[in-house]
Amino acid sequence: MRLVISRLIVDCLAQDTAHVAEALAGLQGVEVHGQENGQVVITIERETLDESHDLANQITKMDGVVNVNLIYANFEDDEDLQRMFERVKGEA
Repeated sequence: MRLVISRLIVDCLAQDTAHVAEALAGLQGVEVHGQENGQVVITIERETLDESHDLANQITKMDGVVNVNLIYANFEDDEDLQRMFERVKGEA
């Protein structure tokens, strides 16, 4: 199975922090790790980079969300990314 794991900080208005954290926790593949003063730290897990990107875009459109910042991304066994890496490496 392929897996893309990303850690993000979701910025929101301070008064919306708890609401945003609760909404994020309700999304499949999202785990909330902490929340404080207008920021919510999450990880998302998806099978492909495109699915991960789509979920991050969905989060940016949620009520109360001001910005989403990617902090870390890990690609576990993503065949598409491996092929792209090999192609780019071969062109260098």
